[in-house]
Parts: sequence; C-alpha cells; structure tokens
Amino acid sequence: MVHTPGHSPGHVSLLHEPTRVLITGDALFNVAGVRWPVKLFCIDFRMTQLTAHVLGELEYDVAAFTHGPEITDQARERVRGFLARMSGT
Repeated sequence: MVHTPGHSPGHVSLLHEPTRVLITGDALFNVAGVRWPVKLFCIDFRMTQLTAHVLGELEYDVAAFTHGPEITDQARERVRGFLARMSGT
C-alpha cells in the first residue's frame, strides 16, 4: 500500500510486488494519456500532484487506473515521463 493522499485524505495506490502491478487508484488517470485526476473532485489537488510523484519511484511493469485502460508497455517509464513533464524537469 502506498499512501497517495490528495484525491481524498486517506487515498492509497496499491503495488503488488510479485506481479509488478501498480494500481494508481485516483492518483492518476489514463484517459487520452496519463493525466491528473479532475481537480474539482480532489480534496487537495496540490497534494495529489505532490504525492503522485512517489509512483514514479516504485518498480512495476503494469500500471492500472480506475479511470482509463491499463498500461502494459513501458508503464513505469510512461508514468515517470508524465510526472517529469508536469514538474518541469
């Protein structure tokens, strides 16, 4: 379990290490590409942005989302790319 508050105070993402599958919950969406959740539906959107960065540090091969299809090809790299673009690095 990975604490990723912001969408809601106790929001978590889940990493199943044996299968290397990450479930982002509502920390990130994959609707027309990886993106932030809808700001209006976040308790603290800035915290959502800050805590989502931990997802780029985890080791996984598949990223599953509550909104949008899973990513099975270069999942970690695609999530990290989005996070890097959004932070300006």
